[in-house]
Amino acid sequence: MIKKLHLYIIREFCGSFLFGLAVFSMLLLLDQVFQLVDLFLSKGVAFFIVVKLFAFILPNILTLAIPMAVLFGVLIAYGRLSEDNEITAMKANCADYKTLSVPVIVFVCAISVFLIFFNHFWSPAMHKDFRNLYEEIITKRPLVKLDEKTIVNLGEYQLYANKVNSKNNTMAGVNIYKFESKKKEAENAKSSSTLSGGDSWRIAASSASVKVYLNGVQLTLYNGYWQRANPSNINNMIHMTFKSYEFFIPLGDAIKGQSSSLRETASGEILKTIKKYKSQNLPAQAYEIEFWMRWVFAIAPIAFVLIALPIGIMAGKGGKTIGFGMSLGVIFFYYMFLVIAMNLGERGHAPVWLIMWMPNAAVSVCGLYLFTKMVKR
Repeated sequence: MIKKLHLYIIREFCGSFLFGLAVFSMLLLLDQVFQLVDLFLSKGVAFFIVVKLFAFILPNILTLAIPMAVLFGVLIAYGRLSEDNEITAMKANCADYKTLSVPVIVFVCAISVFLIFFNHFWSPAMHKDFRNLYEEIITKRPLVKLDEKTIVNLGEYQLYANKVNSKNNTMAGVNIYKFESKKKEAENAKSSSTLSGGDSWRIAASSASVKVYLNGVQLTLYNGYWQRANPSNINNMIHMTFKSYEFFIPLGDAIKGQSSSLRETASGEILKTIKKYKSQNLPAQAYEIEFWMRWVFAIAPIAFVLIALPIGIMAGKGGKTIGFGMSLGVIFFYYMFLVIAMNLGERGHAPVWLIMWMPNAAVSVCGLYLFTKMVKR
């Protein structure tokens, strides 16, 4: 009897949990989905490559979505049982609060164990794979990052194109601008010389082809002109036309060779970096926040289940509606508290290892209080 009851509760929770996981994952992925679809439909990237990008980015979304889905699943599942008076029927058949709660608590603890491994090892590796694949796409199709009729900053230059063809890496109606720095502009303004043409100029071309190298972008411009004007002396203007002109834009790390972000660094490497920085009296808060964040998100489902169980069981009529509203409220305050903790830790106002656990601790304390209150009813 008890075993069947446990299986029934787990089945009810899993349905709500999976639904919540799908909803929260899609909400968090919405912006990336639009970009990935645009890569396939507008930029000419192969469908299989787009699917691989999606698969690589999904684990990073699940790190945030799984704890929220656990909260949503518990509140909706127990809210539905309470709304349909099934909780009352179970209690009438000698099922106490322990019997009602233990199966979901054990199940959620298993999820947290999985998230510990997931957040520390799998997610960073997948994030790195995503970056490597995206950089490979940019190398082969450099115009993927460019949009038509939009000014794009490339190093110290600005690029504008009427039409962009990322399939064959060509552009039409191309304009390249370089503006004089404010410091240089002030120096020229103070100068009495009218012969200085300044550092601002413009290149316009009817079309261009693009190639990407490790250290920058090579543009071959066709049928255009190079122009530099001096606002203080309109007669001192240089205008040169060309049929073909090679122009190289050094980008450094703008396209390739970016240093690994913290999100794609294994936890063991982060710990070594923290130890190294502290031995040299260097600030290591950013590394500590990233390391403890992985633990916080892994244990968050346990904190959420502690507060969700008493709310769901005591919901009564309108249990599902209450569960949905409470899940949004708890998520909002949890992540607001988490952002505050991150800012305090980053500024050194509190030890990172301590302040990062405050959101989980606050939610757990509230949950234990509500659980005690529920048992005494």
